[in-house]
Amino acid sequence: MSTKATPSVTRGDITLQPSFFTSSLFVYPLKEDISRLIQAFTDRYHQSDKKQPFSLFKQIWNEQGWLWMHLKVFDGRARARFIEITTRLLAERMEGTENILTRTVSLFAMYTFYFTQPSTSAPSLYSCNYIPIPIDTFQCILEIPSLLSSPELQPLQPYATYTLSKLLDSQCFHILPHSELRAQNPAILPREIFVPEGSGVIDNLVPSGSNSIADTTTQTAKPTKKKGRPSKREKAKRTRDAVNALDKWLDKVTYTYPQASTSSTHMVPIPGIPGPVEMSPMMETTHTLIAHAPSTSRDAYMLQKNQLLEVLDPRTLIAPVVNPIPGGDALKRANEAVLTRLQKIDEMAAEKGLEVGGECGEMTGLARVEKAVQSLKEGSSRGGILNLLEGAGTGSAQEQVRAARQGPSGQDRPMDIDG
Repeated sequence: MSTKATPSVTRGDITLQPSFFTSSLFVYPLKEDISRLIQAFTDRYHQSDKKQPFSLFKQIWNEQGWLWMHLKVFDGRARARFIEITTRLLAERMEGTENILTRTVSLFAMYTFYFTQPSTSAPSLYSCNYIPIPIDTFQCILEIPSLLSSPELQPLQPYATYTLSKLLDSQCFHILPHSELRAQNPAILPREIFVPEGSGVIDNLVPSGSNSIADTTTQTAKPTKKKGRPSKREKAKRTRDAVNALDKWLDKVTYTYPQASTSSTHMVPIPGIPGPVEMSPMMETTHTLIAHAPSTSRDAYMLQKNQLLEVLDPRTLIAPVVNPIPGGDALKRANEAVLTRLQKIDEMAAEKGLEVGGECGEMTGLARVEKAVQSLKEGSSRGGILNLLEGAGTGSAQEQVRAARQGPSGQDRPMDIDG
């Protein structure tokens, strides 16, 4: 289906590139011409005696200048794309979403356009032998004659049957996969959208004070992205930028505090702490939330949690469960559901050999959740797992570090790199 090799045009001749016929400059006007052809035939068909509908179609075809269509493009490559796009747009008007009269006129137009391709001109012009068409559109074309059964449209039936049979006998249809798979090239029409200068779209891209688009290239600070794989220099630059961004983020969220020591100490003032502090050469760092407790968000959370617990269970903190209320049962069921899900995750992790579970003792989240759920069942706790968030990250820096450095037995353990 490729075009023959042809010499380049002589100097001074103008030829259209194949991309022109897939752009909005050609697709939109051609759609309007097809709609105008269909509308003219529809109006005059209802006003005529309906005896010779195809003769009426040929008359309208000639009046609107469709007979000169094949003499507008002479270059082989451009002509192949021109015929392909024209037949494709005609086939789109024969889909099942269109009314039957529109589909019939489109069938007449495709038949006339295909069989009027010049074949004896000197020099010879490129002639298309196949019409690419999706299989679902092809099935819609096959059913057109059977749908012309009403008394008003029945005069069109023999002409539609004849034109369709001539197209099928010539084996002009090249069947493609379903249109949902987008087997046609291009997949969507138009592929290129022409934006006229002064329409406002380009003006929005040009900064105020510049007189032309050329000024924009000199004033734009960010260069356009290059195509293809990045070079080694670009990869190294991206790596340095990522490391610098990470360093800036760490500087923003890291808080440095002194570590008490008995040797090589000196007094250093620290912002936020009154008076000088005895410092050692070894400095400890932690997250800024530990040094600056989010007391406001914690107070808001505590208030909302207490309101929720008052609605669910208005009893005191430690009260005998004599007459359970639906709200308390719902809270218990929610706690048990979370515990069951965590236990299931623990079992799945153990099957895969992952160290996620109760191997580390009381410091694991699963053990804390089990203890909280058990406290809720015994009546010594009111919120269950909701109480696990109380006080998290709200202590002073020294208290948080001291608690983090102590293991389950209360003995100090070595600190991690991040404190």
